[in-house]
Amino acid sequence: MRVGILSDIHGNLEALESVLIALDPKRIDQIIVVGDLVGYGPDPVATLYRLRETDAVCVLGNHDHVLVDLSRSNEINCLARPTLLDSREMVSDDELDYIRTFAYRHVEQDGVFSHANPLKPEEWQHLYLLHHVEWCLQDMTWRVAFVGHTHHTAIYCQMEGQVVPLTSSAVAIGRHQYLVNVGSVGQPRDGDNRAAYAIWDTDSEHVELHRVEYPLHRTQQKITELGWPDYVAERLARGE
Repeated sequence: MRVGILSDIHGNLEALESVLIALDPKRIDQIIVVGDLVGYGPDPVATLYRLRETDAVCVLGNHDHVLVDLSRSNEINCLARPTLLDSREMVSDDELDYIRTFAYRHVEQDGVFSHANPLKPEEWQHLYLLHHVEWCLQDMTWRVAFVGHTHHTAIYCQMEGQVVPLTSSAVAIGRHQYLVNVGSVGQPRDGDNRAAYAIWDTDSEHVELHRVEYPLHRTQQKITELGWPDYVAERLARGE
């Protein structure tokens, strides 16, 4: 089974379409999205529609959570807040009901998928600091975890109780435990403005991180036309 894993699309339809095109020849059996389908980007409705069309399994991200419960909007970045409020005006009750079906966590093939720390996904803890990653890997029972939320790609391996960040973009899942941050499709913040995604081949026990270029100027133009803050559009080009 080959699984395409996406995260942090954030309403960026151009980035999502580029990833779906890149996945098409790779014999993908299932798409799993580890949260934050909306926020920041100008196309929340089309993003949700395209993922429903692909029968993607989606888990809940903090931006998705706020979209269906605006009373929690103070919990997210002040730059994201107005884009989510506007996104709420764009989506219908049908789209909100679709998001309400998302679980905090999805488990499949001895792998766990969540937006943030899979041990307590509802707390939205970023797995960016090494001691947080260590706590997660040392306590989790699954063989591999796939997360997002930080918008940075990363692979960590726990070997004999020691957690090591790996520098490779590909890894063979062996007898150790792994945590894979798949990065962001629509809001990369690791200095690389290309859309990020991962592929997990459960038969060959192989995980690869991938990047693909997308026409970000189109997304920037849409953001500008909506009257959203310039920084929301400009950061896309810088991958920040």
